[in-house]
Amino acid sequence: MEGIKPPFTPSQELKALIKGLGVGIVIIDKDMKVLWANHASAALAGRHKCVKGSYCYDLLNKGRGPCKGCPSDKAFKTRNVERSRIYAGNTNGGGKYIELTASPVFDKKRDVVAVAVIYCDVTPNVEVENQLKEHRDRLQAVFDGIGDGISVIDRDFNIKRVNREILRIFKKKDFSDILGRKCYEVYLQADKACDDCPAQRSFKDGAKGQLSKVWGGRFKEKRVFDISTFPIRDSNDNVAQVIEYFRDNTGMLKLEEQILRYERLAGVGELAMGIAHELRNPIGNINASVQFCLDRYAVDKKMKRHLRVILRNSESANRIIKDLLDFARPDDIVLKAGSVSKVLERACALVKTRCLKQRVRLYKKWPQRLPVVMLDARRLAGAFLNLILNALDAMPEGGSMIVASYFNKQAKELVATFTDTGDGISAENIPNIFDPFFSTKKSGVGLGLSIAHHIITHHNGTILINSKQGIGTEVTVSFPVSQDL
Repeated sequence: MEGIKPPFTPSQELKALIKGLGVGIVIIDKDMKVLWANHASAALAGRHKCVKGSYCYDLLNKGRGPCKGCPSDKAFKTRNVERSRIYAGNTNGGGKYIELTASPVFDKKRDVVAVAVIYCDVTPNVEVENQLKEHRDRLQAVFDGIGDGISVIDRDFNIKRVNREILRIFKKKDFSDILGRKCYEVYLQADKACDDCPAQRSFKDGAKGQLSKVWGGRFKEKRVFDISTFPIRDSNDNVAQVIEYFRDNTGMLKLEEQILRYERLAGVGELAMGIAHELRNPIGNINASVQFCLDRYAVDKKMKRHLRVILRNSESANRIIKDLLDFARPDDIVLKAGSVSKVLERACALVKTRCLKQRVRLYKKWPQRLPVVMLDARRLAGAFLNLILNALDAMPEGGSMIVASYFNKQAKELVATFTDTGDGISAENIPNIFDPFFSTKKSGVGLGLSIAHHIITHHNGTILINSKQGIGTEVTVSFPVSQDL
């Protein structure tokens, strides 16, 4: 057979070249036995004697059998140059990372008769790579741990890097959903950069950019972000990339609006209290006088009809006064551990007859067991009843309504939802629906939702409205769940 036969001896020129390379070189046959090896390969394997005739894997793997993913074995099969990196350990606990390059040796018939393997100690390189990876992982942990969104873009507005907060803000599951795409496509759902883009200024002037942006369409509710941009310069002092820093200020603005709302409601509450007290006694006297006349005197039918109109309207005025007092005196709420599902059941029972009359299908959905929360069952039932009645008012020709409740484990909140298929609320009216005396109905004084909001707030709860005209409305009420209960 033509090919390499032991003893294989390279030429003097090749010996000089091999010695100058300073790397280990062996030539092995198909049985993985060493046909020839240079001195560097023996030193690399920790041997001081000739390694010829040994199995190649005994040099580095210390008798533990063929190396996993052996490049020599692959080279025999593929007839191509194959590479691999292995860790060669020893009994002392130390070891080296060896990079193997296996090149097939052909005979005249182009059959692979041997493989030449170059052993290169890359331990210093691997140690540097590991250190760099460790530093990179630490920086990534800091990067992802920042509570605000960070995005890095290039001059073409391609997103090069983001932290995990960006995924959360824009509701993306994986980095692959964002990286490589245009920032204005992902963040603004637009086909070009916005005219007031702060990143453009940073690219152009190399200065910090600043912008407050209101997002409404892509989120369930309006969100407000402060966006700051910072230039990243290359070695030539040119702006190569820009950092975009997103800070969600929605909560702060909501808090400011809530404070202003409370201040406004406090003034309205004092006014309502004063009016209610001034009117309560006169209206009570009117009611009592009319009732006395109806019971004591024999009046004709026409007079009796007019007296009953007075009585009916005085009773209506009394209900309004009661609503005013309920609105002005929320502090009489007494919180005790209780079941929200029982309160929902009570509120639903009170509207059962009206649902039948209006041809509204009422569905109740909640599990048998829900966490208890701190509540005032009577006042909360009144708040839920107001929400349900408003939904029924929006469905005069019938429809359907779902009253549901569930536990949000992530937020540690108990949630109650009221979903109807009514007329919906216009976008311009949603910010005002909880204001006292605001109403789009022909009848009523607009206190029902204000009172409901007041009661829920005093339960440390939140109430959100999501509505589309012609489709319906969903009201979401959330209460904190304490671990102590």
